[in-house]
Amino acid sequence: MRKFNVLATSIILALGSQVVVAADYLLDASTMSVGSTAGENLVVKEGCLDPTKTSCTEKFKWLTATSAIKIGNLQVTGELKGDFEVVITLDAGSDPKSIKLLTADNKGIQLSFNGDSPAKSFGSNGVGEGGGRDCCYSALPGWNSGYAFNEVKLTVQQGVAKIYTNGTNLFDPVTFDAGQTFNRVSFEGFTVNDRISDVKIRGISNVASCSGSSTTTTPVSGTTNTGDLPQISSNLDIKIPRGLYAQSGGLFTPAGSIPVWADLKYNAGGNYWTLSGAGVLPK
Repeated sequence: MRKFNVLATSIILALGSQVVVAADYLLDASTMSVGSTAGENLVVKEGCLDPTKTSCTEKFKWLTATSAIKIGNLQVTGELKGDFEVVITLDAGSDPKSIKLLTADNKGIQLSFNGDSPAKSFGSNGVGEGGGRDCCYSALPGWNSGYAFNEVKLTVQQGVAKIYTNGTNLFDPVTFDAGQTFNRVSFEGFTVNDRISDVKIRGISNVASCSGSSTTTTPVSGTTNTGDLPQISSNLDIKIPRGLYAQSGGLFTPAGSIPVWADLKYNAGGNYWTLSGAGVLPK
């Protein structure tokens, strides 16, 4: 059992040792137990930086496909508009994989790449224009080859989407209507040759589904007793319809306590909650 706290007016959730900021998404293999699952056909494994070795002084955790005949995918649904970024850190094999920003009608922006292989493309499907394609000349710019992890980042600022690999810009940007809303980020095509360290989405709101795990929604009553905060089971979605929390119990302003509501979604793969909605109720 863990205690629920709402900390500061920006709504930060402190649950155990992990901190989750409202409107952000994080999946970090290093915080998960070996054998934990996330998304579709993804499982946490542990080993040496060089996966061909069985003995090493330091071992690491990563997400990979559950077996050689399965393809791993991760879907994160929520609202993305304005400025935001999507980041994945991985050791990518040469199998085809993609990162997609998708609208409600499955149009969007997509990066396709093959790890160390030179084949790669960045473009749009019914949303904007620009990007580029390279079939045969060089691997991703700034890419660390071999058994090494790399950061792939998709940034969006007011209708301009750019791709970076380890901080190096890849292709021309994709431009689109700055008012466009995306409803889903899809990470697709991961095999046993891929190792994912973490996935981060900054600027996403109303996160509704972060993994393939099923959950149950349970209402929890608010309380004004700071020594009796709601107890949360570690495998439930939580809805707190209202509560008046004093300083030691959560949301606090210099003017005193205010009534708040919060809706948390539990991520079984990452063993943490994200705040999918929160607000202030009339006194």
